[in-house]
Amino acid sequence: MTAPATITIPKQFNGPPGSGNGGYSAGLMAQLLTGPHTIRINAPIPLETPLSLTRDGDTATLHAGDALIMTARSEAASIAPRPAPSFGAAKAASERPRPFGAGELSVCFVCGRGREPGEGLRIFCGQLDDPETAATVWTPHETFAGDDGLVRDEIIWSALDCPGGFSLPDVDRALLGEMNANILTRPTVGEPLIIASWRTGGKGRKHFAGTALYTAEGTLLAHADTLWFAVDTAQFEANA
Repeated sequence: MTAPATITIPKQFNGPPGSGNGGYSAGLMAQLLTGPHTIRINAPIPLETPLSLTRDGDTATLHAGDALIMTARSEAASIAPRPAPSFGAAKAASERPRPFGAGELSVCFVCGRGREPGEGLRIFCGQLDDPETAATVWTPHETFAGDDGLVRDEIIWSALDCPGGFSLPDVDRALLGEMNANILTRPTVGEPLIIASWRTGGKGRKHFAGTALYTAEGTLLAHADTLWFAVDTAQFEANA
């Protein structure tokens, strides 16, 4: 077992009020690991708090003090990415976004309606022809670039998170439970992109969705498996 590393989620990158965005937090954790991992969110992710990561073979854990926050297991993403919708279809869908990301989630770094450009991602997906699919167009702001001018890994993980929730039309509130992202090519900031999501199954409170990021011409850049847990209002507020 190796000595723990430490990461901190700045308050800018929240999901539900007072808690770290799942995709962003998982993306930071993934950068400390070797190879693909499925990252599970075990508890609300504290903001502005040092989180200790410990690796042990093919698994890793992230703790805030004694509290287990996230776990990671070594495995590749398993949901096959789909072909991209056309840029026109994705743009039309973005103009009629579903309500996911409104209300309590209006502050979410990824899908919050109340976030300003450059301060949040402002990713709002609308339905495609299939009611269990969604899409939008997105142009990454320059503030999300790494030193090389390309979109940072944790921002790509973020962009692949909330779109999964938009593909669940019969779920009023849901929280990300697990995510596994595969980044093929990091795009340049300022480049118009397509994001799509599609429901792949579910049972009870569990719902599965694939998400993907493409160039405007439809070339696949990154994709992810996401697992969502439907929650009622009391559960949502308890995780906020």
